[in-house]
Amino acid sequence: MLLSVLISGIIVFPSSFADDHVNGTANNGTSTNSTSTEENMVVDDQIEILVDDKEEMMEDVEMMENLEIMEDKIVESVLSPLKQIKEGVSPENIVCKEGLELIFKISGQPACIQTSSVEKLIAWGWAQ
Repeated sequence: MLLSVLISGIIVFPSSFADDHVNGTANNGTSTNSTSTEENMVVDDQIEILVDDKEEMMEDVEMMENLEIMEDKIVESVLSPLKQIKEGVSPENIVCKEGLELIFKISGQPACIQTSSVEKLIAWGWAQ
């Protein structure tokens, strides 16, 4: 095909060339308005699909950001051990915030303590 283009100097769009020869209406390299209109419609459809995909991706990103904010609020909303006990949670089932560990004082009262401090407090006799 490239060789024939170089020899004749005429560039033909492959889709219009094939359509014209199948129908027996070769137009010697000139294009028709219907073909360019069809091509424009295809391009418009492709652009619309890309825009829709971009909008969906932006909605997904926004939803993920909202989910991360909600997860942060959940972590912040963990009540202190005393408040959990007042709401009826048994001492063994108390939940501590992230980075804290549940231990029991010598008196049996639960406490949420930094993981790095647990061994020291047990060694000092403050916790069991």
